[in-house]
Amino acid sequence: MTREQKRRVRAELRACGQGKSDWAGVIALAMDYYEAADPVCKRLLQMRYLDGMSEERVVAKLHIGRTTYYHKELEALSTVGIYAAAAGLM
Repeated sequence: MTREQKRRVRAELRACGQGKSDWAGVIALAMDYYEAADPVCKRLLQMRYLDGMSEERVVAKLHIGRTTYYHKELEALSTVGIYAAAAGLM
């Protein structure tokens, strides 16, 4: 995933958290996927991007280290990006 793609996915996630994104369906698909596949990724997406929590607070609430946070974040952003690409949004 390129920096530009990560930036775009992050912006759309934040916009969705404010009710201003056309990606709501794509994000819902990713959240449904992570419900079963990896609840930590789901909670990370929810807290960090949809609820707007700081990175430090998310790390503390999930009881994970920073390395795990960055790994899970990249995985989750990539998944949202794949769903967006499949829907023709990227």
